Amino acid sequence: MYKPLAITVLLLASPLCAQGRHPTPPLTHLGVPAANLLTVDLSTRSDLSTGVVTTDVGTFENGVWTWNYGAKGFEVAKGRTFIVTDAQAWVLHEGGTGTPASLELMLDYPAGGFAGSMALFAFREVPANASGVQRQTWTSGFALTEGLRLHIWVQNFYPASLMSMARIIVHGYYL
Repeated sequence: MYKPLAITVLLLASPLCAQGRHPTPPLTHLGVPAANLLTVDLSTRSDLSTGVVTTDVGTFENGVWTWNYGAKGFEVAKGRTFIVTDAQAWVLHEGGTGTPASLELMLDYPAGGFAGSMALFAFREVPANASGVQRQTWTSGFALTEGLRLHIWVQNFYPASLMSMARIIVHGYYL
């Protein structure tokens, strides 16, 4: 009689003891906790009447958007490594006779004197006088360490190009 009772107590006590420990957070499809996911929104636009170009950077981390209006790019924080998994680029085309949009996701390392392209987005298939939003997706696997910066670069704005606004959304996670 005591043996079945002891087994029952052991079976009930094990899950209760396990609940007393600090559980690890559930992992996302990328194998990291959701708190480590990061989205970076790099945008730039040209005012069609004045030609003034503005840039903004937004970050979405831990369920909160933070905006840095006027920022030129995003820098990986000290002690962090940002794994870039993919990016989507959007451009707003105006009707006209300029060239189709061309923009790049650029990577800088000022301390090392490096600057280069991570991804090129060219919208060559857009005909003259077409207007509207165009989108492209890019998939990668870049590891960006502290001090590296991401920023958006555009070839030309309207009227030399049909583009008046561009945005690149970068997705990834912190290690």
